[in-house]
Amino acid sequence: MPRLPELIEFPALKRPNRPNNWLVAPDGFTGMVAVDAPSPVFDKTPKQVFDSVMDLVLEREEWRLRASDPDSLRISFVAVTPLMKFKDDVFIQAVPVEGETGKSRIAVYSASRLGYSDLGTNAKRVKELIALVDAR
Repeated sequence: MPRLPELIEFPALKRPNRPNNWLVAPDGFTGMVAVDAPSPVFDKTPKQVFDSVMDLVLEREEWRLRASDPDSLRISFVAVTPLMKFKDDVFIQAVPVEGETGKSRIAVYSASRLGYSDLGTNAKRVKELIALVDAR
């Protein structure tokens, strides 16, 4: 699989036909690409969500920051699985909720670099990340 860019544009995302990736995003944010689950609404500004994700990435030993852009509120990191040391690419963007000041949603795409199936690893990672952001 070709390596993805450091930061992605979610509306231009193209997903492979393999079950080794997981996508959560607000309705319509990813263009024609289907999401696995809709994004929850956070009672935080997009900047607060961005800052929470940055803190989480920097705290976790198994997550390695690749790139971040505070202007577009995008982050990417490499997640290394504990046992087999597989590398997965994770892309995040915080977005405002239209018409609701102080609220935001998050787009998260986690994809394995190798293999056909990930045995649910990417889905678990995305759900955990969302729960951690919500708890902060």
